[in-house]
Amino acid sequence: MPVSPKIVAAMVVLSISGVLLCCGGSSSSLVSQPLPKISGPWEFIAVSSSASLTAIDVALQEGSTLVNGVPTPDGQISADSQQITFLSVSDVSQSINATGFGGNCLPVTLSNSLGPGSITAQGGTLNFTFTENGNLFNVTGTMSGDDTQLVTGTYTAQMGNSCADSGGTITGQTVPKLSGTFTGTMCPLPGTSCASKSDFTDNVTSATLSDSSSGTATLTFILTGTDNTTFTMTGPVTGNAFSVTGTFQGQPVIFYGYYEQVGHPGSTVGTLYLVNAVNPLTSIASLQILQIP
Repeated sequence: MPVSPKIVAAMVVLSISGVLLCCGGSSSSLVSQPLPKISGPWEFIAVSSSASLTAIDVALQEGSTLVNGVPTPDGQISADSQQITFLSVSDVSQSINATGFGGNCLPVTLSNSLGPGSITAQGGTLNFTFTENGNLFNVTGTMSGDDTQLVTGTYTAQMGNSCADSGGTITGQTVPKLSGTFTGTMCPLPGTSCASKSDFTDNVTSATLSDSSSGTATLTFILTGTDNTTFTMTGPVTGNAFSVTGTFQGQPVIFYGYYEQVGHPGSTVGTLYLVNAVNPLTSIASLQILQIP
């Protein structure tokens, strides 16, 4: 029995539609998941095989690409020498206590950076390199499901490093913007000759710390004692660390600062740790003041 031309045409249309539907389903399954945005303030803690601890505080940068005209994270991360700070730290019952700026690879230089690096997927693998005072290390680890923590990781030293650190384990997490009001004592401004706590002859009635959306710290002191003044300093933030500059009686004053939690789990207190940038490795902490609840 002859087949009607109309029926043949309908069958052809249905066949084409089936192919299109099949292809449509196939292409949708190939659409890749968006990469997470992980730029912002981070702190990584590297624990070497010899048990020395280094805090790596970073204003992490992430590249972007246009997807349908919308800027989208591309998973490529980095930080230059102005966006990374290394500190020697001690583990005090799981709280982090700074013992000096510059890290454990000496001598301290400006050859510091992070990257190139990449994150593979949401909750996926994070890989990057970091350079500490000219020494190169490779990092690989696994992110948390919400991409706010490096849950497990290892770092290894590149051959040719002069640093005694051969590698170890590394973890990390995003940190909140710096803020708070503190009180305590400190060296007089500019205070380059402080040798002991007995030289802390300025009373800090209050020290107010804030962190702008652009990553600039503002630290304002109200002082009595040797100095009776209100004094403001500003500078860039890298994670929990910052560098602030001001001018006092015609002289430049530069501090390296770090916000830390000191004490024991469940009873830690926030403090500011500042050293004079003239000699951050050997100078006594110029300021150790407690956060006002």
